[in-house]
Amino acid sequence: TLDGTLFPYTTLFRSTFKMKLLKFSKKERIYKFSDFQELTSKGNVLFCYPFRCIYLSYPSDCFQLKFAVSVSKKNFKLAVDRNRIKRLIREAYRLQKNEIFAPLENQKNEILFLIIYIEKKEIPFIIIRKQLNILLNRLVKINLKNDVKNINDNDN
Repeated sequence: TLDGTLFPYTTLFRSTFKMKLLKFSKKERIYKFSDFQELTSKGNVLFCYPFRCIYLSYPSDCFQLKFAVSVSKKNFKLAVDRNRIKRLIREAYRLQKNEIFAPLENQKNEILFLIIYIEKKEIPFIIIRKQLNILLNRLVKINLKNDVKNINDNDN
């Protein structure tokens, strides 16, 4: 059996495999100034308290997500506080991205989205994770609707 009694390395393999799925690599980050400008000028906006999401989706060779986080210097004067909130948001995203974006993997779109934290004080990780889940699910529904709309337009 594969319950770990005969093969003690199976549990290690499963956890290592899962860790690879939960990575947040440089390929998934928005770091080009041109991407940020395109996102802010042409992007659509979604609100889900305490987040504002600016997203842009366009055709590509393969499915790809690119993600960035922003916390206002106006609301959080100390860089330590801004960085902590950004870490919490990135961690919440990293833990949820695979299960949320699974329905979109067969599409050939590149999705850029910027999460802006709009709350004036830090909130607990549990709430951040829950609200980010709601926001990402909305984003997936919008992209699925657009995909169906594009297929129907191509058929006509």
